[in-house]
Amino acid sequence: ANRKPLVVVRFDSEDVEYQQPLYNAVQRALDDDPRATFQVVAVAPQAEQRSKTALNRQQSRKHAEDVLRSLNEMGLPPNRVSLAATTSRDAQVNQVHIYLE
Repeated sequence: ANRKPLVVVRFDSEDVEYQQPLYNAVQRALDDDPRATFQVVAVAPQAEQRSKTALNRQQSRKHAEDVLRSLNEMGLPPNRVSLAATTSRDAQVNQVHIYLE
């Protein structure tokens, strides 16, 4: 809960360009520890209406899957990345957090 994300991608517009900053951060982490593993966490804003929270979860999960796919395309093997999801009262938009495990 108190971990600091390596990267936070905020999906606050239609076309968020996250690939280069993500690549740079992951590359730095791998330079420090070539065996590093990562966790990709979909973070959905918690809304007052359950239906809106459910929609946020679905959208943030899709974004997390896209980020995971980007990591795999960058050459990071699937067994070095895990996927998780949560909601947050603090999040204003759908986000994806990448943590060093």
